[in-house]
Amino acid sequence: MTKALLSRRGVEFDVRDIEKDPTAFEELQAMGLMSVPVVVKGDDYVLGWNPTKIGDLLGFEAREVSTTPEAMLSSMRTVLDATVRAVAQIPDEMLTWKSPDRDRPLRQLVHHMFRNYELGVDADILGEFPARTTWRMTRDVPTFDSTRRLVRYGEMVREKFNAWFNIVDPQAFDATIDADVGPRTLMQVLERTRLHSSFHLRQVYAFLEAGGVKPEAPLSLEDLREMGMEDLPDDIDIRPPKMD
Repeated sequence: MTKALLSRRGVEFDVRDIEKDPTAFEELQAMGLMSVPVVVKGDDYVLGWNPTKIGDLLGFEAREVSTTPEAMLSSMRTVLDATVRAVAQIPDEMLTWKSPDRDRPLRQLVHHMFRNYELGVDADILGEFPARTTWRMTRDVPTFDSTRRLVRYGEMVREKFNAWFNIVDPQAFDATIDADVGPRTLMQVLERTRLHSSFHLRQVYAFLEAGGVKPEAPLSLEDLREMGMEDLPDDIDIRPPKMD
C-alpha cells in the first residue's frame, strides 16, 4: 500500500526487500528499527502506514480518511463478510501454500487477516493498537490445519465485530489511540485495518484462482475503491504457486 501511495503521487523511490536483501535488514537494524514498511529520506523516516507523515516527509498532501464513520463500518463489515466467504472456499491442501515472495503459509495469512479485524475492535475498547509482535508478525498456527477451523475463527471474529458495530459510541472515532506508529485517531486505525484487510483479501482471491477455484461473489478492485479505499495497489504483490 505504501508503494501505491507514493506511485500515485509521482514520487520516485527505490524498494528494499528485507526478506531478500540481508544488507537491507542490517541497515534497518542500524536505524534501530525492526519492522516495515519504512519510508526513508536522508536521515529522516516514517515507520508504518502513516500517509499524513509520509506526505509531510516527501512534500505532498495525503488525505488519510475519506469517509464517514458509518460508511467506514459498513465497508469493513462488507470486506469481513467477503473474507469469511473466500476463506470457506480454500481447499485444505492449499493452506500450506506460500507465495514466492513471502515465507508465510496461506493459513498464517488468513489468521493475520482475521486477527487484524479483531485488533481494530480492541483499539476502541483498550485505547491502543499493538506493535509488530502481535500484529504485523502474526505467528503461524499449525493447528489451523483445516479450512473449517479457520472459518470458525473468522466467524467468531465477525460475531465480535458485529456486536461492537451495534454499540460503538459515535464519539469514539475521534478518540486518540496509542498505536504502533504513534498517536492515531480510531478512524485512522480503522482506515488502516480496512485497507490492510482488503489488500490481503485480494491475495486470497489470487490463491483461489491459482488453485482453479472461482471466488464466490468477490469484491473487485473497483468495488473496494468505490468504498473509499483509493490507496489500494492496482496489482497485488503475489504470484501464488500452481497446484501440482
